[in-house]
Amino acid sequence: MPSSRRRFVRTIATGGVLTALSGCTSDLEPSTETPLPEPESNPAPASGDPITVSRDYRASSKYDYYPETGEIRRRTGYRKHVNESGTTKEPIYEREPASSWVTRVGGTVAGTEAMTTVQERLDAESVDNVSPGMGYADGDVRRVTFAYEVWPNRSGETRTPPVDFETLVSAVPRTVTANFRFEAATLSGTFHPVVEFRQIYRS
Repeated sequence: MPSSRRRFVRTIATGGVLTALSGCTSDLEPSTETPLPEPESNPAPASGDPITVSRDYRASSKYDYYPETGEIRRRTGYRKHVNESGTTKEPIYEREPASSWVTRVGGTVAGTEAMTTVQERLDAESVDNVSPGMGYADGDVRRVTFAYEVWPNRSGETRTPPVDFETLVSAVPRTVTANFRFEAATLSGTFHPVVEFRQIYRS
């Protein structure tokens, strides 16, 4: 992308969306160019080298996987029972299908690791103040979205970012595979990041 098409990158986490902040507006030179059309592919599939991340929950007191019911249980507390034999404690669990847990928790892990990778590939000064977002299911595909946001004002002035849209697309891993190891089995989910161009107007 020519330099005239470079856009301001910013990082916010909204709902399940992972976005990236790049620099401070006060440090950037304004221009008088009008906001440009969206890239031809929007959102654009990430094209960087794939990465894999692993988490080990075998010694975790928080999560456990039950293959017979296909669910993840998260211990949230205990229920006390008092009888003639004394007091016993029964664990209280939140239960969630393993597939949705991998999408939800795995998406957070995948998004965080993907952004860490982007920081390393572009250098920390180009992608600053990073907040991980949530993964989500897009039909049968798991995704993480990076939002590339342009902030022109009402007169059409825009700011020149330190990284352009295509550079961000090429730095974000095209797939992130997350592996979660439990005593009973290892659960895996592969996420396909996309980079979305957005324009937000402010007075």
